[in-house]
Amino acid sequence: MKLGLEKHSYKSGEIHLNTKPAIKEEIESILLAQSPVITKWSRDEYVRIIETDFIAKGWEVPPPMVDKRGKQTQLMDFRKEKVGVKLGLHSSSAQSDILRFQKAQEFQATQIDLGIYVSTTAACQQQLGKASGKPWGGPSFHTIARSLTSLSRMVSVPVCIIGLDIVQIPVRTIDIDSTPPSLMKEFILSYLERYYGKKIDKNVRVIGKKVNEVFDGVLRLPDKDVILALEVSRSAGRFPTRLLSDSILGFLDAVREYREITRPEACLRFVLMGEFSADFIGSIFGDAGVAYGYCEGIEVEYEAHSFQEFEDYLTEKREALLNA
Repeated sequence: MKLGLEKHSYKSGEIHLNTKPAIKEEIESILLAQSPVITKWSRDEYVRIIETDFIAKGWEVPPPMVDKRGKQTQLMDFRKEKVGVKLGLHSSSAQSDILRFQKAQEFQATQIDLGIYVSTTAACQQQLGKASGKPWGGPSFHTIARSLTSLSRMVSVPVCIIGLDIVQIPVRTIDIDSTPPSLMKEFILSYLERYYGKKIDKNVRVIGKKVNEVFDGVLRLPDKDVILALEVSRSAGRFPTRLLSDSILGFLDAVREYREITRPEACLRFVLMGEFSADFIGSIFGDAGVAYGYCEGIEVEYEAHSFQEFEDYLTEKREALLNA
């Protein structure tokens, strides 16, 4: 079970938080550190754990306010660099807690530029209670967010409500990193056949005067043949690459040989599967789309496909097989 965070701003609270990146990262890392072992804890156990983590990272526990009757009230749980944090997971009144952020402005030792109020979503409470078999409850993130409207005339300090939530991790149809390259190639070519709406000749071997090369696929169009070279960004070194390989020159020779043997109207297309950065693509193809600069005489193209598109195709294919 993986934890995530939702945020709601009051008076641009999240914008103020983003101006303090170190504080933001520290708060988020503390709240998310118990993922996925949070299923072991009750709400109160989780609160005690993150309280310890805040103190360990140098957050101070500010002094309480003392009213005219001598009664002490804790205005917030932690304070650092004029950011106040209140853990509201087991609060009986979130509105009262948020009003205390405003009250804190009256005292030098508790003044803040931003208040952070930590809560949980209702769905998170339900799932954690079920998974742990222990109590989870308290005011929910969305209820607290809606209640801020009624405080608009009483609270001037920016506030960011942070809601602990459960992130749903999609089940992958294929483990891209561990799938054998030959099988991965088969899946990608099948995906491309549906994408192009045309059959692809797979694993086309070219044997010429000086070359013996296998192309991943050849897409035969009326005006030209397109030689496909598949590249996978997240391959952990398992999937062969021609973009970063010393064999690129031999591969280009095979493309030239193919054109002499079959038809001169043939181009080379790199199919980039996954998260290839714009800088990487630019460094290889440049503005003119000429890989490496020594592909003279060969038309070079590239196209990019996301892993999500590929996953969606595999999921549809699997469901179709199951329902057949």
